[in-house]
Amino acid sequence: MDRREIFNILFNGSMVNVPIVPEPDPVLETPAYLRTDQAIPFFKEWTALPAEDNFSPEFSVEYAFTIMLDLNYPAKAPNQENAIVCKQFMLGIKNGHSIQAGINEQGYLFIDKVVDLRAIEKDKLLTGIQLVLAVNPLGTGMSFAKLKIMDRAGLTLSTLKSMQYATTDWAGDIKITDPDFNFLRIEGLKAVHHTDTSYPQYPYKRQDTIEIII
Repeated sequence: MDRREIFNILFNGSMVNVPIVPEPDPVLETPAYLRTDQAIPFFKEWTALPAEDNFSPEFSVEYAFTIMLDLNYPAKAPNQENAIVCKQFMLGIKNGHSIQAGINEQGYLFIDKVVDLRAIEKDKLLTGIQLVLAVNPLGTGMSFAKLKIMDRAGLTLSTLKSMQYATTDWAGDIKITDPDFNFLRIEGLKAVHHTDTSYPQYPYKRQDTIEIII
C-alpha cells in the first residue's frame, strides 16, 4: 500500500489510479555480461539549458538509469481553457530519431505512441510536478521503461510502462521541449575500461617507465 492509498483511506479521498498495465513489473535481473565492476556511478544535474540546447550525458544505456524532470506547472494552457500544457522530453536523439515521453495536452502520460488512458486532473498539477523515467535492461537486448508523474509531495499521480524499446534506442542526446524547468537530473552508471586512469583500480599516481637493461 502506497502513501496515496493510505491518505485516501484516512481522508476519504478518491481512489488511487491503477497503472494501465495490470501485470506486475518484470523481474529485473542484471544480465551476466553486465555483472562487472567496470562501471562507475554517474550523476549530473542541470538547472538551465546548455548552450547547444541538447543535453549530452555520458552514462551507459546498457545499465539501468533514471531521468527526473522537475518543473512548475501553469494553471492552464495559453488560449485553451481546458487544455493542459504539454510537457515532454526527447531521448536518444540520433539520426533524426528520438523517443518522446511526457504528459500531453489531454492530460495523459505517453511514451511515443503508448498512452495512459487515464487523464490526470489539472488541479493536481498546479503545485508543480516531476516526470520520472526509469529504464532497466532486461538482458535480451530489450529494456523495461517506467514513466511516472509525481506531485511536489512525492505522491504518484499516474504510471505508464513499456517494454518495446531496445537498450540501444535510448543512446543519444536528450532535449527538453520547454526550457522553463527547475532541474533535470540523471542517475546511472558509466562504463570504464582498464586503460581509464580514473577507474578505482588506479588509486595512486602512475610511476614513470622503468627501463631494464640486460
